[in-house]
Amino acid sequence: MRTARSSVLAALLVSLVASFTAVLPASATAALPAGMSRFVVAVGGLSTGSTSNWVRLANYSLTASGSVTESHFHWSQKNRVKRSYTGVTGKDCVARACQVQTANGFQAGSPPQKLSGKYTVNGSVLRITWATAGWEEWTISQPIPGKLAKLVFRGSSFKATHGYGYGSNARWDQRASMAKIAAADHSAFEHQYHLWKTNAGKPYLDEGSGSPFWMRDWKKCSSSRCLGGKTPSTQYYLSTANASATDRRDTIWHWRTALADGRGEHCYTGNSHVKPMMQIIDSDGNFHGWVAVEASLNQSSPSEGRSADDLGVFRISRY
Repeated sequence: MRTARSSVLAALLVSLVASFTAVLPASATAALPAGMSRFVVAVGGLSTGSTSNWVRLANYSLTASGSVTESHFHWSQKNRVKRSYTGVTGKDCVARACQVQTANGFQAGSPPQKLSGKYTVNGSVLRITWATAGWEEWTISQPIPGKLAKLVFRGSSFKATHGYGYGSNARWDQRASMAKIAAADHSAFEHQYHLWKTNAGKPYLDEGSGSPFWMRDWKKCSSSRCLGGKTPSTQYYLSTANASATDRRDTIWHWRTALADGRGEHCYTGNSHVKPMMQIIDSDGNFHGWVAVEASLNQSSPSEGRSADDLGVFRISRY
């Protein structure tokens, strides 16, 4: 009798567990950081005591089982590359009609470098251990619970010093159009940055936060892939990474008008500022800004060498 009763209770327990499991949403991923599986990340190793600084712009894809893969673009002072053209022209958008430049390689069809590894979440700390590149740690928060996660850089074993990251469950091909970016309230976006520069040949980190990015009045170009802007001193462009990409990549290009005029150029070919970016998209498909890097390596002042580089990580985002 006791055996029969035990069998009935066991069957009832199995039935209850099965019923509970059946009503769980298919997307339940408690092991994922803040429940998010895709993160855009900008990270860099920046030191005033070095002229071998580097930056990386990446997409991280995580699974609920604890694995992570990423694809990234990488720029370093060690690799003296020139700027590249995107194939997108900023025409009829206030700024001069010029083909937009970006950091070399960012215009490629896809990221050239990849990593894989494992991750763990301990409270609010995300730790990623790459199979071939050491570990990195981030603090996780949720500016929009269930829709958008934020990563604050904590440290790494591979000499990364600064970084920004945001995650959601939006697909990698979900992005904001240039028209939507132009219509966004850019005064609500915070600009936070860590940039390696030099002053009279002496390296320093230009760091700040709290102010909107200095160009906020973006105008649509005749191309749907480009926006333009202009101040009394500077020409600004914002475009996709190339003329066909449908992913999260954007890039900002800006340069001082007087420098082009001083060389008799309509479109500047010297040491302009090139800033590859990844759009921050929440799980509902809404746009919240970018994580980004600057990879403006000196290509036109041989006597200054690496002292004419501008390299760093930044974000332009709502949270």
